[in-house]
Amino acid sequence: MRIAGGTLRGRVLAAPPDGVLRPTQDAVREALFSMLAAVLPGSSFLDLYAGTGAVGLEAWSRGAGSVAWVERAPRSLRTLEANLAKCFGEAGAPPALRVFRADVDAWLKRPALPPGSVSIVFADPPYVEREGEPDGMSALLAAVRDSGLLAPVSFFVAEQRAGTPLPACEGFDLLRDRHYGRTQLSLFRRDA
Repeated sequence: MRIAGGTLRGRVLAAPPDGVLRPTQDAVREALFSMLAAVLPGSSFLDLYAGTGAVGLEAWSRGAGSVAWVERAPRSLRTLEANLAKCFGEAGAPPALRVFRADVDAWLKRPALPPGSVSIVFADPPYVEREGEPDGMSALLAAVRDSGLLAPVSFFVAEQRAGTPLPACEGFDLLRDRHYGRTQLSLFRRDA
């Protein structure tokens, strides 16, 4: 797994060897950042269910102004921290990069970021077992909206198993829905 673009391009990232995580594939990350190209520079990017941290690192590499990751699994956190160390070495990650060790649902009820500060949210929770099963993404979208974190104009990207029902939430408009093998990406826009 490598960072595909930007200032950290070519950096090889670690993934847990046990297969517990399902990191966002390189081609899907390329598609994601193609969707976000016009709004990513200078943005405040929030990566929920961060796993290895690859998506947030790619966002930083491609020009996001700040990145925050939320992850609770200890193995995932160790991998994320190892990837930050691979990218930034002994100097450490810049202050604009923050890792929150927390359950996503609990964190969204008491977010540790300023109100109205997040312009892009990426969410990649564990996939459902069977195609077509609901995965709770609509509830997550509502929780993000209700958290108070979102900037007046903001974007939400849902990564889901292909065939999973599209999330829907008042206040968000679906801009794009694309499928890449077993993965679907849906991009939403919110105008407060």
